[in-house]
Amino acid sequence: MRTGEVIAGRYRIEDAVGAGGMGKVWRATDLELRRVVALKQTSTGDGEETRREARIGAGLHHPHVISVFDVVVEGDQRWLVMEYLPARSLAEICRADGPMAPDRVARIGAQIAAALSVMHAKGMVHRDVTPANILVTDDGTAKLTDLGIAAWEQVTLTGTARTAGTPGYVAPEVLTGYAATPASDLYSLGVTLSAAVEGHPQPVGRLAGVLSTLTDPDPAHRPSAEKTAQLLQAAANGPRVSKGGLLVAVSLTVVVVLAVAFLITSSGSERTPDSTAPAPDIASRRQVPGPPADGRAALLYGVGDQINSALATELVRETPVRMLTTNYHKPGDLTKLAGWRDTMVADAYRQGYALHVIVSDWDVDDPEVPVETKYGAGCGRSHPLSVDFPRHMRTLARIFAGQADGPPLYVTMFQEVNKFACHDGAYAIDAQTTAYYKALKDRYLEVRQIIQEEAPNARVALGWDGWQANKDDPATAGGRSMFAQFADVLRASDFQSVLAKQPDGNIEQVRRTVRILGEYGPVMVAAYGNKDTPGDVVDQDMRALLTEESIAELTGLRLFAWNFNAERVLAEAGSPTLDFVKDVVRRTAREPR
Repeated sequence: MRTGEVIAGRYRIEDAVGAGGMGKVWRATDLELRRVVALKQTSTGDGEETRREARIGAGLHHPHVISVFDVVVEGDQRWLVMEYLPARSLAEICRADGPMAPDRVARIGAQIAAALSVMHAKGMVHRDVTPANILVTDDGTAKLTDLGIAAWEQVTLTGTARTAGTPGYVAPEVLTGYAATPASDLYSLGVTLSAAVEGHPQPVGRLAGVLSTLTDPDPAHRPSAEKTAQLLQAAANGPRVSKGGLLVAVSLTVVVVLAVAFLITSSGSERTPDSTAPAPDIASRRQVPGPPADGRAALLYGVGDQINSALATELVRETPVRMLTTNYHKPGDLTKLAGWRDTMVADAYRQGYALHVIVSDWDVDDPEVPVETKYGAGCGRSHPLSVDFPRHMRTLARIFAGQADGPPLYVTMFQEVNKFACHDGAYAIDAQTTAYYKALKDRYLEVRQIIQEEAPNARVALGWDGWQANKDDPATAGGRSMFAQFADVLRASDFQSVLAKQPDGNIEQVRRTVRILGEYGPVMVAAYGNKDTPGDVVDQDMRALLTEESIAELTGLRLFAWNFNAERVLAEAGSPTLDFVKDVVRRTAREPR
């Protein structure tokens, strides 16, 4: 297509302005009415798709939806004639300008939600609400575009119109095969707005709660588009003033509690624990079931690395292993895990198993970078400090939630937390590391509260790599001295968690770490071994750490549970090692409750 070419004797092509999900868009001049319009040329060549989009657009008139004027034919190609809006897509804005301020995102979202409200009232579902399909002008006007795969009960779905939407923005129920509904549009809007605001230094405030509700895995829990528009407008308006003139916000209670109970001050020496800050309230700690009534030394044994794979292991089938572990790596896992809630998770609890979730954040997915915190410039993995992380943890907790009086859910948060900053294993090696860890402690307390709200059977801990106990460097608060810097949050934790995966042996580090962490609460070896732990090391570790004498010593130091990262770690060490462990579990296992 060339500039100056006239389509249908009326529309002169000026230039290409973008591409929608179903075709390319051109700016053109309507020679009859002397106005600028947008012409859309379908990428599929399917004239029926153009007619569908035109019919849907013709049935929808709203100030926040791109208007459809006409369909014209040039040769064997149908063109859609639409309103031209001098604007950039939300995706383009974020790519060029970076994360957007929360109030701006909320105002955009309120406009799009209002448009969706009208669509839904007419029986329409957009099915592809994404940053690329929201146009935003310089004055903040937002319009929804690209109705190419929208569904309308008055228009038959054919061909590519059955496409569910853009990967990453599709609601979990649609991914599992259910039809798109108004609720799935609201999920896509929530993900879209989260993507726009993530990483902005300004506090998210009310918007965070709205986004969490919109992206609830259960479509029945999501608000309507009309209600969403109201919530987002309220978030855009920010805090309101009460009759007495006091500042009131939706999250005021939470803010006050955090300020009084959880605040970690930045004054004083960086090389001493933050002991001047008020200690977090430990009254909310949930008890870990105590030792067996008969007084014997026993452990709750578990195996991973997913519920289904754990159930298939010899350890679970042949011995009283009573805890099933799942490793959560990144937000993309939530779609798969959501399908477990009413199946594998519910079945495991009914069978009396405790569940254990390890929340990882690998540096390969989330590299360590400079980040801004309220304590100043920090450096570390950014995702745990992002606006999306609490929402993801709320979703995760809802998936694995059980009854308060049922088998427990253990959550090991921030696997190998001592490696999250740009410098591993030292709290005060520089100001950026200290600032990052202070912010991470705040975030941990926040998500612990969220998990407990959503899962009444949940117990939460920080996950430490056991090598932290191998040395000590008080000058940088490194090695064993680092634990003291986390004393406030360790005391607030429901249990303590250590991971033992070193390729050169884990005997002494397990004993040292259990001794240190046992001062703060019951301890779990949350993951033993991985693919890099040699078989001879696994055999030596097992025969040293899981003797009756060693188990008695470790339980005396408050060890209550031991989780094998995967059965293959034991199997690859050889049948004698696996058989040894089976025998130990049969003799020393305990029930979850």
